[in-house]
Amino acid sequence: MRQKRWILVALVAGLILGQPGNVPAQDQAVKKLNPFTGNAEAIQEGRGVYFMYSCNACHGGTGGGGMAGAPPIFDDTWNYGSDDETLRKVIRGEIPNQIMPAVGQSMTDDEIWMVLAWIRTLYKGDPSKVNW
Repeated sequence: MRQKRWILVALVAGLILGQPGNVPAQDQAVKKLNPFTGNAEAIQEGRGVYFMYSCNACHGGTGGGGMAGAPPIFDDTWNYGSDDETLRKVIRGEIPNQIMPAVGQSMTDDEIWMVLAWIRTLYKGDPSKVNW
């Protein structure tokens, strides 16, 4: 009876310790989510930040791209990934060998998130590819 109890304890412990919440932080690929998604005031502010940092100089006033070789930002074709955290890294210049200048190094995190929230409102791509 005692041996069966230890086997049960070992099985339960294995199940608990095997849960994703108990995986060391360095082993988890946690993606940051945009805190301003769906916030109308922050989205409008993001539009202003987009122009303040001259993102429109390359990506155009409505995100259509084409200037200085920059791609559109309202479709479903992304060079490094389309999730919020990846795009934040692109804006910050944290993707190795990226082509886009690291304009986000002078932006606050909130400014980057607001710009991304505004960009998301421009999306005209395949709805099944939305991952934000």
